[in-house]
Amino acid sequence: PYTLHKIALVPSDRKQLHARIEARFVQMLNDGFIDEVKALLRDYPSLTTHSTSMRCVGYRQALAYLSGDYDLSELRDRGIFATRQLAKRQLTWLRGMQDVEVLDCLAANLDELVLQKIKHALQL
Repeated sequence: PYTLHKIALVPSDRKQLHARIEARFVQMLNDGFIDEVKALLRDYPSLTTHSTSMRCVGYRQALAYLSGDYDLSELRDRGIFATRQLAKRQLTWLRGMQDVEVLDCLAANLDELVLQKIKHALQL
């Protein structure tokens, strides 16, 4: 009974996307991501590398780091690489969608562009 209006936020510059991914992952590490994973393992001792939640990007790499498979620098690099791969898969998936309004997620006025699209879709 509803009309679906699809809006995809797609970066116009892949290099800028990669820089943002790197900055975000480094910020996660600086903000205590490793401590978060340690707390999850402490609070839920049944979690393993095979648990669905622990197979997510970042968590998988953190578990390997905590297991001693590699050092913090390698965790950082592997986490960034895995996030880039995920972003690439998401962009490929979005390109295959029909009837999608594509907006540049790097646009300075993104909030205005999205609001315009929504208002137009709702005919406000």
